[in-house]
Amino acid sequence: MVKLPPGVSLSPLSVRRYIMNAYGAVDAQQIVGGPDWLNKDAYQINGKVPDDLGAALQKMTREQRNDQTRLMQQRLLAERFRLKAHFETRVLPVYELVPAKDGLKITEVAGPPELKPGDPPVRVRQGDPLSPGTMMSTANSNGLRVLNGRAIKMQLLARVISGEIGGRPVVNHTGFTGYFDINDLTWAPSADAGAGGEPDGPSLASALEENLGVRLLPAKDPIEVLVIDGIERPTPN
Repeated sequence: MVKLPPGVSLSPLSVRRYIMNAYGAVDAQQIVGGPDWLNKDAYQINGKVPDDLGAALQKMTREQRNDQTRLMQQRLLAERFRLKAHFETRVLPVYELVPAKDGLKITEVAGPPELKPGDPPVRVRQGDPLSPGTMMSTANSNGLRVLNGRAIKMQLLARVISGEIGGRPVVNHTGFTGYFDINDLTWAPSADAGAGGEPDGPSLASALEENLGVRLLPAKDPIEVLVIDGIERPTPN
C-alpha cells in the first residue's frame, strides 16, 4: 500500500500506468526505459484531502484540478518511487487522425458550457446521459466496442482512440477546431475484424471513416516522451 500526498484515491494500476497518468502520456511508447516491474507491479494508492486543500480544489476549474492531481502524482512518484526522468522529443510511429476523402460526416455543435471555479467535477457513469465535453467507451452484448461523445473536440477523440487502438499514439491532424457529437461509433476490438473467434464488425479505422469522415494514417511524428533515468520500488508504509 502506498499513500498519495493529499489529493486523490486511485485504483490498483501498474507503475507504468501511474507514470503515464501523472505526465499525460496517451501511449506506453511515450514512457521510455525503466525495469520490467513497471509493467508487472500494481499498487493501490490512497490519499486523504486536508480541509484547506479540499477548499482550494473546490475553487479551481476542472483543468486546474486535473493539473493539481497530476502534480501530486508526480510528487508521489519522485518521493516514494525515487523516480528521476527527463523529457525528450523523438520521432515515433503514430497514427495521424486526418479528414477522409469524402469529407466530414458529422456536424459541428455548440461547445460545452464553461466550468467555473467551484463547479463539481464532471463524472461519467455508464447508463447516465453524457454531459457536454465527455466521452464513454463500452462493450455491447455482441462484444463490440461502442463509443459515444457529446460536444467533444477532435483532440479528445484522438486521445481516447489512442487507448483503444494500442501500439501507437494517435495525433490529431484533422484541422477541425469545433465540437462534435459521436453517436454509437461501433467496431470490433481486433485489427482482424470478422476473423474466426473475433466479434463480427468493422475495424476501428473503418468505423471512423464510414461514420465520422476521418481516417487513421500510419506515419512518423516528433512526439514528446518521458525517459526514465532511475526508479526504485517503494518501501512498505
